[in-house]
Amino acid sequence: MRTVLSSSGPACLSILLLFYLANDGLAQQRAPMSLSGVVMNEAKIPLPFVAIILKAKADSAIIKTTVSELDGTFKLVGVSAGTFILETSMLGYESIRKEIDVGQAGGNLPVGTLQLTPLAQMLSAVTVSGQKPFIERRADKLVINLTDQLTGGSSLMDVMDRLPGVQLNLDNQISLNGRNVQIYIDGKATPLSADALAGLLRGMSSTSIEKIELIARPSSKYDASANGGVINVVRKRGAREGLKGNLYGGGGIGRYPKVNGGFNLNFKTGKYNLLINTDYNGNKYYVDNSIKSIPVKSLISSAGATQSAIRSIRQTNNITPNLGLDYYLTKKTTLSLAVTNALQLFRKTAYSQIRGIEEPQARENSDNQVKTTTNTFSSGFHLLHQLDTLGKELTVDVDYYRNTSNSNQYTTERFFDQPFDAARHTFLDQRNAFNIYSAKADLSAPFNNKAQLETGFKSSYVETNNRNVLYDRKGVDLVRNDSQEDTYQYSETIHALYTTFRQERKKLSYQLGLRAEMTYNRGRQLQANQSFGQQYVQLFPSAFFDYKINNKHGFIVGVDKKINRPTYENMNPLLRIVNANNFVQGNPALRPVSSYTGSATYAFRNALFITASYSIDVGDFTYVAFQNPAGDSITIRPLNNRYTQTYSLLTAYNSLVKSWWYTSTSINLRKSAYQLVGDEPKIVGIGTVNVDTYNSFSITKQLSWLVLFRYRGKAQERNVTTDAYFTLTTGLRQSLLGKRATVSLNVTDVFHTYKSQYSQESILLRQRWNNQYETTTVRLNGIYNFGGQVAKIKTSSAANDEKRRSDTKEN
Repeated sequence: MRTVLSSSGPACLSILLLFYLANDGLAQQRAPMSLSGVVMNEAKIPLPFVAIILKAKADSAIIKTTVSELDGTFKLVGVSAGTFILETSMLGYESIRKEIDVGQAGGNLPVGTLQLTPLAQMLSAVTVSGQKPFIERRADKLVINLTDQLTGGSSLMDVMDRLPGVQLNLDNQISLNGRNVQIYIDGKATPLSADALAGLLRGMSSTSIEKIELIARPSSKYDASANGGVINVVRKRGAREGLKGNLYGGGGIGRYPKVNGGFNLNFKTGKYNLLINTDYNGNKYYVDNSIKSIPVKSLISSAGATQSAIRSIRQTNNITPNLGLDYYLTKKTTLSLAVTNALQLFRKTAYSQIRGIEEPQARENSDNQVKTTTNTFSSGFHLLHQLDTLGKELTVDVDYYRNTSNSNQYTTERFFDQPFDAARHTFLDQRNAFNIYSAKADLSAPFNNKAQLETGFKSSYVETNNRNVLYDRKGVDLVRNDSQEDTYQYSETIHALYTTFRQERKKLSYQLGLRAEMTYNRGRQLQANQSFGQQYVQLFPSAFFDYKINNKHGFIVGVDKKINRPTYENMNPLLRIVNANNFVQGNPALRPVSSYTGSATYAFRNALFITASYSIDVGDFTYVAFQNPAGDSITIRPLNNRYTQTYSLLTAYNSLVKSWWYTSTSINLRKSAYQLVGDEPKIVGIGTVNVDTYNSFSITKQLSWLVLFRYRGKAQERNVTTDAYFTLTTGLRQSLLGKRATVSLNVTDVFHTYKSQYSQESILLRQRWNNQYETTTVRLNGIYNFGGQVAKIKTSSAANDEKRRSDTKEN
């Protein structure tokens, strides 16, 4: 209907105004209110970081949320007239629900003091060892909601290093409770290698992140290969329409400079939500390796032993543009599209010298120039349909993923007993491609008795093609060396069905799950005409029980079975060059690892947590070094051992000691044992002690100081024994422009005490590695937010496991 105004304007305007008021168009927005109050515990001490949620009484729809300040105060601004439920939520305390009637008078409405009663809560296999602005424990995960009080201008990679149970190493590997972990962003696995992922996380500002989910024991809904856990990064989603975003950037210096930057833009209307962002990271650094190799038969002497020294300078440049769109088809149906095209450029210049231990002169020198271009394209859609108003919903995901990598390696080898012009010059052309197609559907159905059933299926198909051609350079000509050519093809199909049932009772809550996966794969190495294949069906049960003894004490126990499939790289028999006499080679005969884990967690007053766990990995991957018969080269290959056992006891204390001082300290005791093959004796590793203490001090409301100290004791994992070391990281963070901007200055490994030194015992060879990295760096980061929050885009998660396994490691 169209209304036309005539010259009788006042009368028409009056009629239109009355019509608008009668339809509630303006009546509830004419005089918005503010609600304010304070949150305290039973001892009348203010509680910071408590979630305050305002819901409509009629349908429990969330209207507004906020978090209490350090002094316990909170304020909800812009509340329209009506009847609402004010609810609190904080880990370790009973929730409060209070009915509020808001009139139309405007102004501020005090709601008084909200006093919370402690309630013991347990964590499901992780403990809180990072700063805790607001933490929720749910049935299957620990949710850490990030705020500027914690993150400031820090990069997401810096925040990762402070999270409960999360650990980073200098090879850019991220682990959760000592096990390799899958990284998700907005529910979707990041399709990047370890170095590219590190570049992405260092380029992303943590202030654009809403929360991080730590899923140490993934339920049957997740791929059975998620035996190490999942870390899901959820970006902020703007609630208001319009244009919002932020700009961020930073730089650092170690021996070489580093730089990162990017932007996020979000444009939202009532019909769609558009997100565009780009992250850039540039890093130049050095890696020096010293490798001593001694044949087992010569351990009492140095006969046949070699020493390799590799000095390299490396540089990475990562740029990752993302485009996402949420399209609201109806009030109950949303279609989300996402496209990512990540580009990584990697360069390495290395000089290697090889000598015999008993020989004073060098046996062989080599120069190695590597240039690698990796392009990762992923696209997919996510359909969400709400079947009713009680929480029953259906989701459908379809994904396509492609990763291509082109690498050129120029190598010059010179032997000490030959003339200079007799040096061998080679050129290795490597081309790798992965294509992944995946689809999944999930149905979630809640019941009235606080129970919920989830069920679904997933199918995926993967094909890989790898071709490597070696050329000998004769003058200016390249002559193909057919003896070193390698063409490897691999395909894999996985079908999965799962169901999960959970229920919450007054004292006991539980979750039961079962997943079935059928795997079919085929591989072929063309030059040797070698083919292999595997076909198997496995069941993966899981069970978790949470028992609350009283308001102070509680327990949670869990058992599950997972699988760890080999990466596609580890199944490729291609020889990959480390230097002139050190190689890495895949093993097409690798079998998947079956992992069984049991754990029990005790919690006291939500401050002290003790977790004991035991796991056994049957057929665990173990890297073994072999020396060729001539004794002039060494190749490292992965094998399946008989089993690996791991025992751990993790104790953590986390507390906001004062309103200006947060501390978190944890001690982790670990010990492992393994058996390589059936007739070999069981090898019991040494006990390991790891200590972490993180402290954050608020100097003023805008300035804070952080200190992170870590000690890693001598450790043994399978056939690798690692030396002990400690590190100290410290930094300052300053908020500016009413918290719209933040500047942070951080110094990592202040005393340059990080060590990466380990011994690897193989069947016929012992190796001693001494690696040095550029660990001591100074970084300055800044961020500016405009227009509000940055939205997240729902993304498809169908191809998560396949993308992780397509990861390739830097030589």
